[in-house]
Amino acid sequence: MALLRSVCSVGRKSISHPQVFRLPYLQARCVVLKASPATPPEVLGHDEKNAILGRPMSPHLTIYAPQLTSMMSISHRITGMALTGYAVVLAGASFFVDIAHVASAIQAWHLPIVLTFPLKFVLAFPAAYHLLNGIRHLVWDSGKALTLKEVYITGYGVLVATVLLSLYMASR
Repeated sequence: MALLRSVCSVGRKSISHPQVFRLPYLQARCVVLKASPATPPEVLGHDEKNAILGRPMSPHLTIYAPQLTSMMSISHRITGMALTGYAVVLAGASFFVDIAHVASAIQAWHLPIVLTFPLKFVLAFPAAYHLLNGIRHLVWDSGKALTLKEVYITGYGVLVATVLLSLYMASR
């Protein structure tokens, strides 16, 4: 670094006074840098950066065909949330009213089966599905029925048994 500074100063002198000093095989260019504050880069989110760069959105779920296993997994979570909602509503309502009294009052209305059966089926389906699919998961936890063929067989079995159990529960 010191050598370059001295060459630059010698080079400047040699331009103004050609007789002072010349380096025939060494060429040096003197540069003066001006310091300026750095501007921070613009902070962009992942999606904005990819949009500016012209990158496509990741297709994630839109490119995959629905499979029985993934749909049953999602359904198991959804029915679990529905059952939690049932429990919260019933527990909250039990603080204010007697649930048994409400049930007997609804029964005293003698509503036609066309109205009560679908409602009972909709209420029974999440409980039946979550119960039967939970048993399926317990079988898997024991290390059984883990081949792909057995997973699909038990999956279709759970769906059929869920409909049958829901129909039975709704008919009561």
